[in-house]
Amino acid sequence: MTDFKVDLDAYFARIGFDGPRTPALDVLTRIILLHQRAITFENLNSFAGLPVVIDPATIENKIIHDGRGGYCHEQNQYLRLVLKALGFDARLRMARVRWMQPPEAMPQRGHMTLNVAVKGIWYLSDVAFGAMTPTAPLRLDTPEEQATPHQTYRVVPIGDALHLEVKLGDNWRPVYSFDSVDYYPVDFEAANWQVSTYPASEFVRNLVVARPTADRRQILNNTLLSIRHPDGAVEKQTLSNVVELRSTLTTMFGIRLPADIKIDHALEGLFQTEGRS
Repeated sequence: MTDFKVDLDAYFARIGFDGPRTPALDVLTRIILLHQRAITFENLNSFAGLPVVIDPATIENKIIHDGRGGYCHEQNQYLRLVLKALGFDARLRMARVRWMQPPEAMPQRGHMTLNVAVKGIWYLSDVAFGAMTPTAPLRLDTPEEQATPHQTYRVVPIGDALHLEVKLGDNWRPVYSFDSVDYYPVDFEAANWQVSTYPASEFVRNLVVARPTADRRQILNNTLLSIRHPDGAVEKQTLSNVVELRSTLTTMFGIRLPADIKIDHALEGLFQTEGRS
């Protein structure tokens, strides 16, 4: 879809951005934060057995006009189109997810992220990793700590890859790793199909929803709701029924739930004794 033209007016209205439309660092920084606070990371489609279509027009309709969110292959691809329309040099990267993985693991490439250049300096710019998405662009030319409105991160070179790490308490935790190879939307078609349909995929087996607010992160894993505060404190609550779950998705996470029987059944299944775990 080379003739697709992103609807900047609708996108900026969706995220509440009214600043200049120039390829400047403060613009990139503001967009990344506002995007994540407005457009939730969620995998309702894959969890419910619905297709995840990643052509730009479908993505735009879903996350801009239908009041939905999405995962990396949707949100970061759309962000790239927005940034390119503003004049940024924005390049897709395919990362290996290392979050919650043992140190010796070699996960496959699958996460879509972005490298964006501003005045010759490259920044990691991601809006859709989930619970630990950086809420600010991160310089790629330094291993030093970089603060964001939520957690502190660093980008460390190890071998021929850059490793994103997040500081939780006094410990650094791996998030994902990537290299300097340029990828294109077509390169993610197979990865998206696997993530959204493979029976053992995390996004097929589990409901995963995340959105930061001004002062905390909100994370939902199936029926477990977690609130992570800036001081590191974490509150946890198990939702008790599907009515509470639907209310949480619509109010706390701002998702406009579609009238779809597959989504209804998937949400109800979380409270059945033989439901998915």
